[in-house]
Amino acid sequence: MGDFNKHLELAREKLKATFDAFHKKQSTVVGDLGTKVVEQLVEADAARNNEHFGDHQSRHEYANKNFTPEVNKAMRKVWFAYGDLGYDGVNGKRAREVIDNLKIIIEFLRKGLR
Repeated sequence: MGDFNKHLELAREKLKATFDAFHKKQSTVVGDLGTKVVEQLVEADAARNNEHFGDHQSRHEYANKNFTPEVNKAMRKVWFAYGDLGYDGVNGKRAREVIDNLKIIIEFLRKGLR
């Protein structure tokens, strides 16, 4: 099953890289890494219950069952920005939305992922 500390460590590393990419105006990287941050945070939370997911659909279902509507909305915005930024990588506004939504997710999970 998943390892809580490992997923949390990976989320932190990817989050730092996401913020670095945002400041360097590397919007496609923000989209890629923002998605991976969310995935690692979902996996970290699930690991506390000895669960692990190998696909996006399972992560979405887990998040829908275990997180608030506000957090799920923020997660969807990050997940869907991945495609948008892949095709329109110079979209700094969309990259900013990823960062803003990551902050919502992290604030919510910060309380429960210690």
